[in-house]
Amino acid sequence: MFRLVSILSLFSIILYASVSPLHVEVNIYKNISFMTKRYSLSGTKVVSLHAPSQISLEDIIIETKGCKKESIKLSSAKPLKTQAEEKLKLKIIDLNNQIISFQENNRLLKTLSLKEKNLQTAQRTLKFFTKNYALNLQQISTLNRELNRAKKELQEIQNQKAKSYKLLAVRFTCRDRGNASITYPQYDFRIDNFYKINGNPKDKSLTFTKKIKIIQKSGEDFKNIDIVSHSNNYNQRVQPSPFFPKYLNIYKRKVLYAKSVNAMVEDSVMQPIAETKYMQNFTTFAFVLKGVNLPNNQEKIITLEDKKYLVSFQNDIDGYASNLAYLKASFKSDKYYRNSRAYIELEGDQIGIINLKRIKKAQKVDIYFGENQNIKIKKTLLKRYNESEFFGNNQINTQVWQYKITNQYSKTQKINLIERIPISQNEDIKIEPLFDTKKAKINKKGRVIWSFSLPPNETKTIKFGYKTIKPKSEKR
Repeated sequence: MFRLVSILSLFSIILYASVSPLHVEVNIYKNISFMTKRYSLSGTKVVSLHAPSQISLEDIIIETKGCKKESIKLSSAKPLKTQAEEKLKLKIIDLNNQIISFQENNRLLKTLSLKEKNLQTAQRTLKFFTKNYALNLQQISTLNRELNRAKKELQEIQNQKAKSYKLLAVRFTCRDRGNASITYPQYDFRIDNFYKINGNPKDKSLTFTKKIKIIQKSGEDFKNIDIVSHSNNYNQRVQPSPFFPKYLNIYKRKVLYAKSVNAMVEDSVMQPIAETKYMQNFTTFAFVLKGVNLPNNQEKIITLEDKKYLVSFQNDIDGYASNLAYLKASFKSDKYYRNSRAYIELEGDQIGIINLKRIKKAQKVDIYFGENQNIKIKKTLLKRYNESEFFGNNQINTQVWQYKITNQYSKTQKINLIERIPISQNEDIKIEPLFDTKKAKINKKGRVIWSFSLPPNETKTIKFGYKTIKPKSEKR
């Protein structure tokens, strides 16, 4: 028992003597993270912390105000004991002590004298003994089960591949009161960006929800820290590629420059703490999360923002491919969205997952919500044949289809039927639209679009066709 008290007292002294950070901030880039720990100090203090085993002294940035850095030491790599491991060890000690306490209690109960001359007194004593002895056995059994679980968890942690760390120790001498910050690369933080996009045709709206998933495996539990999620890579290309002259008729080019090496931009390490969620920098942007609790080896999903857009819902029919109607929401974005995966929902129902491409500010955006099965499409080939001009030297190929599009929904639907006609890259070959194709919009890429509104339970018929006219000598 005395040994246990000594161990616990020593542990408490160590915790009391260690300098805890006043504030922790993590700057997470797309390829690396940087952790900044700020301390409030007085007198002479040694700040020690576990740093990743990959770092070296030149990776560490120390800033002080009212303090002077006396020395800095970085140990060689050592196996890391996580906080979870230490907590389990203390829990096992506590459970063992509780079991010993109940066992001792039962030993004392056995010493009770049952040789009472008074029958009632003897019966009360026996009843007290039986009740409390059974309760103690029950408590011992419960504690043993919990102890076995804790030992199993500890064994699993200790059987895992041991992580390593370097012990960083910095000695500061401060005036009455000063502060210091230590920044170093952190390789055990990962952040995944994704979106949830929910369309609502009833109120003609679309909700763009930006979310992030954070997981850290540093072996340390963090409480009330700030996280800054940057839109760019750290140490990204910071200068143009070297210029080389272009020579004609020279088979071997002289190399004028050595391979370019990107310099580290130290200014991006120490980011100021922003008060708002969205921080627009000169060339990039970031989201700032304040007061986040981030336990070790646990995933945490955080919603950064919800943005609601008023949209126009339409249906695009890909007549050139599957002949299905796809519900589409169109809107103009008022901000930048990075490329990431997006979970698509329609009125709260899950539709699917897409890889959303980067969206620029003021860009027109189309988001699709899967097939609209209330729009029925029937495509029929009416004509396909070749003929030669009676007077002339041209071969004519004619193709004609008919579309029947029916709206089976209870409300009017906006529809875009999209087809395509061939594009001639030879001035001797002509393409001539036929029937309703002449009334549609045709762009330079051969994209043919009919746009119309279709009332409930009505059917629209469209003929689509074209002629290909080319000299007989041309190969088909």
